[in-house]
Amino acid sequence: MDESRRGARIATRFLVAVEGLEVAPVLRKGDISATGVYFEIDKDIGDVGTVQSLHLTSLDGSRSVRVMAHVVRTVKLAAIAGRSVSGAAFEFMPESDEAAARVHDFVRRVLTIRKQHGDAPTIAPRLDARVGDSSSDHHATVQSLSVRSMVLETSWAIQPGEHLRVDIVAPGMTRRLRLDGLAVRVAPKPGAPSRYDIEVAVQHETKRPIRADSSMHMEAVDQKRIEELTQPGVPPPPGDDEVTRVLDDLLAALILPPEDEQPRNRRTHLSGEISRIPLPTLCSLFEMERLTGKLVVRRGSVETRVYFVGGRIVDLEPLTRGETRRGRVAKLLAAEDGTFEFAVESVDRADRLHMTTTELLLDVAREADEARSRAPRKGRT
Repeated sequence: MDESRRGARIATRFLVAVEGLEVAPVLRKGDISATGVYFEIDKDIGDVGTVQSLHLTSLDGSRSVRVMAHVVRTVKLAAIAGRSVSGAAFEFMPESDEAAARVHDFVRRVLTIRKQHGDAPTIAPRLDARVGDSSSDHHATVQSLSVRSMVLETSWAIQPGEHLRVDIVAPGMTRRLRLDGLAVRVAPKPGAPSRYDIEVAVQHETKRPIRADSSMHMEAVDQKRIEELTQPGVPPPPGDDEVTRVLDDLLAALILPPEDEQPRNRRTHLSGEISRIPLPTLCSLFEMERLTGKLVVRRGSVETRVYFVGGRIVDLEPLTRGETRRGRVAKLLAAEDGTFEFAVESVDRADRLHMTTTELLLDVAREADEARSRAPRKGRT
């Protein structure tokens, strides 16, 4: 995993809207960090690589931010109360240093509110679990998980005090988190026949050092230790940081692409609608990221190919008779509809515009303002 792109991913609550799909931000529970966000959504947000504009607002309304983000994973969640729920993970794409700073400030505020309200970190029901050993195992759904305890939803019951070995895995991950512990509470699930909640007390006193790339093994605990762990207000035992780091990797698997993908420039293919992502904003992002590749813009039956080298627009095609490259760029940047696709690839083209993207955007915006000021106003004689 690219450590430069990792951030602490914390389960909390916030308001979010996918602009163009939703009118206003709605309350959601998900995972958020300075690099990405995960939340449940029942709308079609597109395939991996689709670019959306997200409008995020803190619970207290003191922070609000709009940021581009692209889909890095979609997850089909376990059924909740008979209802199938889907989720989507996004990686933020701030188009400037100022935009990135606003995102960081927003995340800090959201996490501050979480601490004040005491929201319990939960990643359920997005994690599957296998309980038992290789000869006889049962499948369960993780309802909550922390460094000291977990709650499983199962279709079978056990007796309190029984020993459990649980392997937990997040979607897309091959590495499993192994926990050992004792059942401290077994209760029928209200309104769900033949379903049970099993609370398991665990501890993390390991016989060997914990590495970020290793599985995690938590030893079973005795009854006295269970009572200590389940008492409210008990400070976490030593070693929580290491365990939390492994749990964080599970959350990271939902936000970041699999580790076998390219560690840098995961944005190898991006697509979206111009009505939601204006092309000037997209071009600013390409310049900030110094991306090289081909942008294909489709408006009806007309297709335009724009070539970038290091975030700089160097050429585009095709041109109509008498049309200049500069004029075609201006028309594209003013477009309010259509679709785009960008692919990271090598570009062997001469620079035919001779301006940085920022200079070009500013120049085109200035010309558009001058044209509007010269245009006759309605009702004017």
